Amino acid sequence: MMLETVIHNLSVCDPNTIGLISGFVGAILVTIFGLPPIGLLNEGMYVGIEITNKMKWCMWVSRSGLLFIAIGFIFQLSSIGPVP
Repeated sequence: MMLETVIHNLSVCDPNTIGLISGFVGAILVTIFGLPPIGLLNEGMYVGIEITNKMKWCMWVSRSGLLFIAIGFIFQLSSIGPVP
């Protein structure tokens, strides 16, 4: 029942507002958990580091934050509409 209400409220909401909320959530996640590591770090420069479950979780959350930012950008871009 509550999930249906949230989905209904988001469906009647302006895409720009959804984009702003999504971008804000993504920015908070990236700020708290940091950016995911660069691919070069995984190619042997730091072979001795053991990747723990907490590190994997933090990488997953930070990548989710970047995804939220990208989705927010797409929603904001879609709210512009055609240019006359």
